[in-house]
Amino acid sequence: MKQALILIFVMALIAGCKNNEDLDINLKYDENLSLEYDQVIDAYQQLARHYPQAKFIEMGKTDIGKPLHLFMISKNKDFDPASIKRKGKCIIMIINGIHPGEPEGTDASIQFAWDILRNKDEMQKYLDNSVIAIIPVYNIGGALDRSRYYRMNQDGPIYKGRRRNAKNMDLNRDFAKQETKNAQTFAKTFTYLNPDVFIDTHTTNGSDHQYTITLIATMHNKLDREMGLFFKEKMLPDLYKGMTDNSEYDMIPYVMTFNRGDIKSGLITYNDLPLYSTGYTSLFNCYSFMTENLVYKYFPDRVRSVVDFFTQVIDFTSNNAAEIRALKEKADEAVKSQEIFPIEWKLDDSQNEYLVFNGYEYSYIETPITGRRKGFYDHDKPWTDTIPYYTTYKPVTTVARPYAYIIPQAWEEIALKLMNNGVIAYQLKEDAMLEVESYYIDDVTRSQRATQGHYLNNSIKVHKTVQAIQYYKGDYIIKVNQHSNRFIVEMLEPHAPSSYFAWNFFDSILEAHDFYSVWGFESHFLELLDQDENLRTEFDQKKMDDHDFANDPVAQLQYLYQKAPVSEIEKWNRLYPVSRLAKEIELSLY
Repeated sequence: MKQALILIFVMALIAGCKNNEDLDINLKYDENLSLEYDQVIDAYQQLARHYPQAKFIEMGKTDIGKPLHLFMISKNKDFDPASIKRKGKCIIMIINGIHPGEPEGTDASIQFAWDILRNKDEMQKYLDNSVIAIIPVYNIGGALDRSRYYRMNQDGPIYKGRRRNAKNMDLNRDFAKQETKNAQTFAKTFTYLNPDVFIDTHTTNGSDHQYTITLIATMHNKLDREMGLFFKEKMLPDLYKGMTDNSEYDMIPYVMTFNRGDIKSGLITYNDLPLYSTGYTSLFNCYSFMTENLVYKYFPDRVRSVVDFFTQVIDFTSNNAAEIRALKEKADEAVKSQEIFPIEWKLDDSQNEYLVFNGYEYSYIETPITGRRKGFYDHDKPWTDTIPYYTTYKPVTTVARPYAYIIPQAWEEIALKLMNNGVIAYQLKEDAMLEVESYYIDDVTRSQRATQGHYLNNSIKVHKTVQAIQYYKGDYIIKVNQHSNRFIVEMLEPHAPSSYFAWNFFDSILEAHDFYSVWGFESHFLELLDQDENLRTEFDQKKMDDHDFANDPVAQLQYLYQKAPVSEIEKWNRLYPVSRLAKEIELSLY
């Protein structure tokens, strides 16, 4: 019997070795090469076939027509997010290749997944309390278009992908407005997972320093208060310390300087608006990170540093899963009744901490081709100094929670955008005259440079009024009692920096609602002046005081038109169509 057991064990061991030989995953980052898109997908397919703890899923279409994939690793083969959460486990979501010219995360994720699945260094222990969900390549269109000349200031890999996607969109500017199929499918995937931790992998240029990896962590002030304290005081310090103690790649916050270009003036936490990945995901009470590897560092080192960061994140998450889950569940419930929502933030430069930074002196040389004077970071002159680090933001604009927003069905695409992000929407069953809070757009500045095909609305000034408006069967009611409340408010408050209004989806309301005939209305204006002595006095005085006005008949008629009762029809002019129901009322909905 003992011999039979030994034989069975040996046969199983041989079978296991044979199966491992069947895996043909040939990562090439040590050769300064990043895998091509088809090689990436093949690697994950092999892992999913080989390991029952892995699953490879198509989540929906992208702009290039190819599917967005999700690769999940679950120790007990449970891949249902709701079931995973009931078991008290955390979901860690990783996304790669938003900018395929920044590919280290793509290769690092394959290495990380493979290391865990084959239990390298007993890494499967992290799966006791965590599940991993990886989007292998987000910008597939950009990944399929490779050249040695894309993002060519990097120290490898030799071939990189194109920054923009098949629709020529920068996908890390599309998380709020979601005009690409990539972003729409991502939103469905993110909503499906509702992860606890989110990581987005990137490469950065700019200032040179001694670090291979830097980190953008979402603003702790924007998170639920208890989540924010845990993030700032426990999670972030542990991750930085973990990289120092357990990796050859020390980590520093993303180098965004207090005074432009001057590192020694201090660093500031990045204000990640909802148009960016981490700004979007943090709206849903998710601890969100963006790794930014320095382009000047050798590609294999960049890949390894990301693998090490992934390892530190899953280590911390697994060891603190119960607290992370409890804080998120509490925040998800609290946001449903949150009364005040900040929508705009400003750095508080009166508060700072300090960090040790390892940099290089900035020097100048003459360039060999043009002879121009060029600045560079001199690696022969390293320095170490303690510099300020500003991490505190304060809200400068807040809004009170309405009971609900009303979106007329003429703007149905806005309601559908919200619903694609897990927002619950209702519709009126019958026509109704409702007293609502309405915004008027008083002033707006249009950006001079196109972003994502938009000339964004900035410096938006509004005033709010209460009035009765007629609504109709089919108009949308968005109640503000949901886990997605922060997203709802950020998208529908017109003066929020990444709102749908800021992205020009409502620009037609800025056009005049009606007009008058220069010839047909003058007799009516004469009647108005005859009836209103104060208006006639005011009109005559303006002509006396303003020479240009006195010689411009059209300007005079326009002036009188604005004073006339007929201008009441202009109440629709610059009226933001999404209104607010301040208090709960009985409505017939479906």
